[in-house]
Amino acid sequence: MDIRFRDSVGRLAMHPMLGRAGRVAGTRELIPHKSYRIVYEVKDERIVILAIVHTARMWPPLR
Repeated sequence: MDIRFRDSVGRLAMHPMLGRAGRVAGTRELIPHKSYRIVYEVKDERIVILAIVHTARMWPPLR
């Protein structure tokens, strides 16, 4: 799984809008595997990984 996550995040470096619009405003989500989502945001010209979430978990978490 580490390799899959690394490769997915590596693609984001070249194509930051690759993921779909996220469930939380201002975020995007990339699905590297059917059981995981990478939640990130694009700030200026940087990608900030906010979370790697198993799809069985509630996302976004309740506050």
